[in-house]
Amino acid sequence: MLTTAIATFIGLLVGNILNIGAGYNFINVPEFKAREIPKFTQVFLDMIPKNPVNEMANGKIIPVIIFSILIAISLAIEGEKNMDSIKIVREFFIQLNRVISRLTKIVISLTPYGVYGLIASISTQYGIATLLPLIRFIIAVYVACLLQIAIVHTGIVAFVAKVNPLKFFKKIYPAQVVAFSTQSSFGTLPVTIKSLTEGVGISEKIANFVAPIGATAGMNACGGIYPALVAIFVANMFNKDLSINHYLILIATTTLSSIGIAGVPGTASLAATVVLASLGLPIEGLAMLLGVDVIVDMARTMTNVTGASVSALVVASSEKEIDLNILNS
Repeated sequence: MLTTAIATFIGLLVGNILNIGAGYNFINVPEFKAREIPKFTQVFLDMIPKNPVNEMANGKIIPVIIFSILIAISLAIEGEKNMDSIKIVREFFIQLNRVISRLTKIVISLTPYGVYGLIASISTQYGIATLLPLIRFIIAVYVACLLQIAIVHTGIVAFVAKVNPLKFFKKIYPAQVVAFSTQSSFGTLPVTIKSLTEGVGISEKIANFVAPIGATAGMNACGGIYPALVAIFVANMFNKDLSINHYLILIATTTLSSIGIAGVPGTASLAATVVLASLGLPIEGLAMLLGVDVIVDMARTMTNVTGASVSALVVASSEKEIDLNILNS
């Protein structure tokens, strides 16, 4: 939550310095429909696993994690009573983990070809004509994301985890590149986990648990930087003045909504919708930015994956689940 608040502040600072949205004329996009904001109670109900298979198919990671935790607790309780009774189930999960790990390695080996295809597709679909009118907004997103990584994430690595930031970022660089290319935190998970375990030296149990959660809930860029920049852009486009009180409301909204939207698909647009609604700004203004969403999503995803990796490092350091010899090699 603290890093999201800082990310929002950075977004506001960069957005105001570059004065994004000023002089830009609103063009109505008929096919645009604002994302529906789920009720607070509904968010918690959605976290309860109802059909684990269906939720895995729909990419709802939090209910799957909660279901996995409940299974693990049940196995631990039953194992204390009679270890032989869970032997078959325990062995099944161990062997399944090995098979999934092998599948992950196969996917990773094919990643460079997939990344090349995605870059080629984006290059042909989104030309310079789409980028020029919103170039300041694109620059603002990239500058804010780089500041978040260079100041906030680097500071946490150096002063909280107390490891060399340069060595750490060098080890997770493959995950950052894949995240930037694919615009998918979930799609980058295999590479993220591999970088954390084989590169940084974090134990598999920490990496396998923290990284998926970070891919859903640890979204400084989607939940903090992007909504702040969208708010500045829309306010300037509609000639609305934002006061200090508005900025405080914006920071509070992004910080709290970062919990509420965890696990909800389309985090960035949903977070921006929440912020615009809370400030009384026209939600339709978000439609103006859809044309460059793929471009800015590259920086957003890279920042999110970096934040998830930093979170895993902090947890591993506090639990003494990191091999510094691997990190320093």
